[in-house]
Amino acid sequence: QKASTGRTANRSESGGWCDLGRSFGSTMGDLWRSKKMTLIKVSFHSDTARDIIETLGTLDLVELRDLRSGISFYNRSFVDGVRKCEDLTRIIDDVGDELSNLDIKAPEWPAEDELGANGLPKTVPTLESFEPFVRELDSELDLAKDQLKALKIYHNTCKEALHVLNLGHDVYKQASARIGKSLPAELELVPLAGASSKDTGSMHVVCGIVNNESVQSLERVIWRATRCNAVFYSKPIDEVLLDADSLDKKGKGEYVHKTFFMVFLVAKNSADKVKKISSYFGAELYPFPQGTAEYTEKLEGAKSQLEDAHLALEVQQDQIFGVLTKVASEYNKWSYVVAREKMIYDALNKSDYDIKRSNVTSIEGWCPTESLPLVQSVLTDTEVAKGRTAPIINVIHSSLTPPTFIPVTPFSSGFQALVNTYGTPRYREANPGAFCCIMFPYLFGIMFGDFGHGFLLAGLGYYLISKEKEFSKAKLSDMFEMIYGGRYILLLNGIFGAYVGLMYNEAFAFPMAIFGGSHWTNEHGHVQLLDREHGYDPYKVGVDPIWHHAGNKITFFNSLKMKISIVVGVIQMTVGICLSLLNHFEYRDWKKVWFQFVPEIIFFEGIFGYLVFTIFYKWAFDWVAEEKIAPSLLNLLIMMFMSPTAPIDEPLYGHQCYEDCSVAVSDGYCSISTIANACQISCGTGDHVDTLQSPADGVPQVRVCFSELQSQIQMVLLIAAFVAVPFLLLPIPFIEMYQHAKPAAGKDGHAKLEDDEDEDDGHGGEEHEFSVGDAFIHQGIHTIEFVLGSISNTASYLRLWALSLAHSQLAELFKDMVLGLGLSARSELGLGDGPTDIVIHVFVLWFTFATWLIM
Repeated sequence: QKASTGRTANRSESGGWCDLGRSFGSTMGDLWRSKKMTLIKVSFHSDTARDIIETLGTLDLVELRDLRSGISFYNRSFVDGVRKCEDLTRIIDDVGDELSNLDIKAPEWPAEDELGANGLPKTVPTLESFEPFVRELDSELDLAKDQLKALKIYHNTCKEALHVLNLGHDVYKQASARIGKSLPAELELVPLAGASSKDTGSMHVVCGIVNNESVQSLERVIWRATRCNAVFYSKPIDEVLLDADSLDKKGKGEYVHKTFFMVFLVAKNSADKVKKISSYFGAELYPFPQGTAEYTEKLEGAKSQLEDAHLALEVQQDQIFGVLTKVASEYNKWSYVVAREKMIYDALNKSDYDIKRSNVTSIEGWCPTESLPLVQSVLTDTEVAKGRTAPIINVIHSSLTPPTFIPVTPFSSGFQALVNTYGTPRYREANPGAFCCIMFPYLFGIMFGDFGHGFLLAGLGYYLISKEKEFSKAKLSDMFEMIYGGRYILLLNGIFGAYVGLMYNEAFAFPMAIFGGSHWTNEHGHVQLLDREHGYDPYKVGVDPIWHHAGNKITFFNSLKMKISIVVGVIQMTVGICLSLLNHFEYRDWKKVWFQFVPEIIFFEGIFGYLVFTIFYKWAFDWVAEEKIAPSLLNLLIMMFMSPTAPIDEPLYGHQCYEDCSVAVSDGYCSISTIANACQISCGTGDHVDTLQSPADGVPQVRVCFSELQSQIQMVLLIAAFVAVPFLLLPIPFIEMYQHAKPAAGKDGHAKLEDDEDEDDGHGGEEHEFSVGDAFIHQGIHTIEFVLGSISNTASYLRLWALSLAHSQLAELFKDMVLGLGLSARSELGLGDGPTDIVIHVFVLWFTFATWLIM
């Protein structure tokens, strides 16, 4: 396959020819970085080309490059082989559709005892061994389906003809009943006989069957076309009939409701006109007998024809069923071999095979460096065992960007797929999928935090994992296949959801107290507010369950979950910035270490890292014991940017508090605006009375606090963050200008990988002219994206809080409105203690509990 930087190996599911998970033996450690790749060239005799490609495909360790990328597909050497496989695939797919329609289950192939150590079949039949039979089967099935289609039409025609005879006879019976006497036998089925010799003929009858939706339109058109000289009679048919026009080549058709109609006319030309109109509306016309003897004969004939048609239809269906039953055991084998052959021909089309030019064929491909000895030994041993010359394998030193190859396990494949939806990691770049295996379920757990719900979700994931062998071989629907593919994600999401629910002390919206009672209650079980005499002993694990019953429950949990979201978000983004440092080390890009990572970490930690520090400090400080006011962190962050030089009236740390102006003046703090406003006379800044004085009777003590330390730290962090922006924006473009001004020097390894994927026919990457403007634009976009993204991404993590709150409130709503209804049903419905009342109450409890459990 074509090498590119946008590819990640994700072939861990069992059952395929390219099952890399079995042949490579990937581990979780492989998730950290993509494998080191080596470009190799394999040269061999053209006669052995197919066998070489088949051996490489069995190893599944080489990603081929297209050596004939400039040549049209139709001009390549093996286009006929590809077309043959595509035609056989069409035939086999048709057989598979027929097997599904007839509910014939094809056995799995290969069986477990026929699999080799690499997970592939030990023996594989050749395409030529069954190709003639498959093509003969295709012709036989086409003929059988054409016959089946004709028999279905004939069977439907016989049924409609019988309905016409029966319903037409009912029309004459109704007419006989209306005139009050029986018609003579010879005139019973005659619409109207001439009453005198002056009549030129008898009344004509046109009858048939039409779709229900066309009856009214047909009647109106006939009425107008005959100038009201027609009698139209119709009656719906109870049985659904086949719509012959909807039959396809496979004999599938739609069954619809139809209506019998009969038209009585006088003139023959009017009858011809009605027949043409009826045909235009899609009606099927049938002749109606004009006498009792003829009617009896036709009725018996119609019944006999219907029986014969039904018998012939069953025989034809049994014949098709028998043929498909015989080939069902070969269906999966054929599908496997044809798909395998098509992949081989596609790979051969990427080689430089040209029997007219040379007897030597070459292929190029990327191979994991650590697997190169294995590829060499297997190719050599395989060809030598067949008495052939071993292929020549050369390592090519190229500046092309190797493809990203990250082996995955069934456990990590779902998480890696999530990462790949946002973008495939570059070659040798730190793979976020390694961290996604834990971080994604943990973030989900914060949003989903409920022990009971998490336990159920983990149980679903565990059930899907326990059925892995069964489901991996079954054909699943698109929706269920998506759920099954994320079975390990469901398991970890449930485990982390249960863990966070344990921290919230909440299960199915019910507060839990499994770690003991509330620590807010005294020895009498009453709620005890905190003060200096009554300290608080922290709850052992998680949130104190009494908060679930508090009046300010929403306020408390909003504050807690909002801060948790910010802390987790900043930590995760910090990990991402640190991963970029590891990437710079891997690529040996030292300029980005000093002028990208360093400014980014200073800017981000100077603002948002400081915010996380304030959150933890506010949580850790005992504000009640110290008799200090806990500041608002939102106001603190706003004032840090809006008024960085203003004194902090409600400090978080480094408190400097004064209750007497004389002490404040002696310490020299009149320069602080807070002290200057409180001690205007003492500081000489105004005429107002000092508010900081010794306490007097009936006058409360006033205390003013500020923090020079906090002001200085916040000023330094703010200046550092603003200075980091130009260091992130400007140095790298100037350094790149300097580097490109020097003569081109050799580049080692993948130290200077480019993100482009352009390739030429040689082994070197296409050189792109350096542009100063592009360098500044690129770095400017990166700087703006990082600065604005730091703010927007941090705010985006608040969705953890929002979704956690929404989940908690919905769960509580369902508990109160559904389950609570069942618990209070006895009083609400006025039920007593009688047996009937108890049964009713038990039923209501069962129904409400089942409904609540489903919700």
